[in-house]
Amino acid sequence: MKHDVLSELSASGSLGGDQVTNSRERVLKALALQKSDRVPVVPFIITFAAKYAGFKFIEYAKDSNILAKSQIAMAGRFRIDAVYVDSDPVIEIEAMGAEVKYPKDESPMASRPTVKTLDDVKSLKVPDPERDGRLPVWLDAIRILKEQVGDDFAVFGSLNAPFQAAAQLLGLTETCMYLYRNPGLVYELLELTTETIVTFMKSEIEAGADAIVLGDAISSPTVISPKHFELFSMPYIREVIRRAGGKAPFILHICGDATPIIDKMVETGTRYLEVDSYVDLSQVRRKHGDSIGIIGNISPTLLLTGTAEAVEESCRKAIEAAGLTGAYILGSGCELPRNTPHINLDTMVKAAERYGRYT
Repeated sequence: MKHDVLSELSASGSLGGDQVTNSRERVLKALALQKSDRVPVVPFIITFAAKYAGFKFIEYAKDSNILAKSQIAMAGRFRIDAVYVDSDPVIEIEAMGAEVKYPKDESPMASRPTVKTLDDVKSLKVPDPERDGRLPVWLDAIRILKEQVGDDFAVFGSLNAPFQAAAQLLGLTETCMYLYRNPGLVYELLELTTETIVTFMKSEIEAGADAIVLGDAISSPTVISPKHFELFSMPYIREVIRRAGGKAPFILHICGDATPIIDKMVETGTRYLEVDSYVDLSQVRRKHGDSIGIIGNISPTLLLTGTAEAVEESCRKAIEAAGLTGAYILGSGCELPRNTPHINLDTMVKAAERYGRYT
């Protein structure tokens, strides 16, 4: 049965009051690389929110009201400090003209490679975020969240980075081949995906996003080499951030062990790095100090299968490694699994309250 989320939260007093208002202030302070009362908690939550609120994921991905209701329900129940507007890695390419398939209760995905030649690139378009595909779903969800809980929670918008969008259009296997055999095609496509992401980014900021999470899972060193990241991904991330004109802070998310490219990630101009559990937070902090924010990096596998005691200990170590400078948000290394036990998410917040107080 679907929750009437706003009514439930309003009736219970979960919206409003000092605690939830402090959530927004807590996150905005952290995004400014400053201290508030304690470390904020913002795991990367998408499918978990849909399931918690009682919706099929296809509903979540297609309906802005359902997306917003699910995020509000999740944040209100678990006392998370921000809400996310995100659903899948193919939203931009679908609006550009790619074919997308919708599994019943899984993330939408590209049905087949769209680009094989330069003529294919020319057949695509830079979409209108207010009209094309499902881009309006995300924009409307940001507006709904901003209007209904924007004084209580920070609102994070999301984008798929130019290289990730290009790889979805080319096909993942084909992308690795084209990097060596036809880099000109990749560069041509990247010009188009960059314009698409920049256009969408500007609309998300105008809609009210407090920060932009820029996802680039395909740039992980587990997928492409650090050299290819430097050639094909980093310059375009930097361009997106540059063209935001400082109107919103960016959180750059790259999965896996991003250690070999951490320095290059910092050079993109992002405000925050969202890193996976393989990355040594203390090493990043020692090298870059508090000039760069870090969000992460509790293992999603641990959150799914570990005990509450193990989760608490992992959170404690992460906070001690990176969290006491103010430039830190406790989060999951990647997306929170949909079947994560509720106690483990509760434990993250309790750990921040226990170990993340600033003195």
